[in-house]
Amino acid sequence: MQHSQEFTDASAAFVGVVRQVLSADWERPALGTWSVRSLVGHTARALTTVEEYLALGEPDSPTVGSAEEYFSTFITGATDPGQVALRGVEAGERLGADPLVAILAARERALAVLAVQRPGRIIAVRGAALPLGEYLRTRVFELVVHSLDITRAINADADIPRAPLAGSVLLAASIASATGSGEVLLAALTGRGRLPSGFSVI
Repeated sequence: MQHSQEFTDASAAFVGVVRQVLSADWERPALGTWSVRSLVGHTARALTTVEEYLALGEPDSPTVGSAEEYFSTFITGATDPGQVALRGVEAGERLGADPLVAILAARERALAVLAVQRPGRIIAVRGAALPLGEYLRTRVFELVVHSLDITRAINADADIPRAPLAGSVLLAASIASATGSGEVLLAALTGRGRLPSGFSVI
């Protein structure tokens, strides 16, 4: 399955980060209004949504062709930040007394269901449809970006493998290009400009 190895590696790196969270860290501020628990819960949705979406039948709706189109169509500027924040809090609470155990189980289930998918599998996403390989690119991006967020919050290190890290960097650049910020990002990456305050591709 295309991009499944990157998903496997990125999710393993996420588990490695969660292993470093101490009991005193879970309620520390992490990202925006989220505590470490909420941020970890939000990140764990990159595992659970794979399982949830693959449990559904293949959709008949028009297909969104790429991860870039998924982000530019459904995520960038179109998602209610309050609802995203609430889902993160709820996901963190669902992790229970031992978040690592819950995440290990979620990862095992996601990898198991991925292993039996046919090539070219299409999944229903936000009322449209997306090739599974492209959806996995979005999950790798979430796992990598938020694993790094968690390590900053707890003053730890992340061991992100090269392939998922590079894929996430490339996807971020592609999203910027698709949403009209490509020139600004390219100038910054090549030392010819600076990113505006608060700049984000999502």
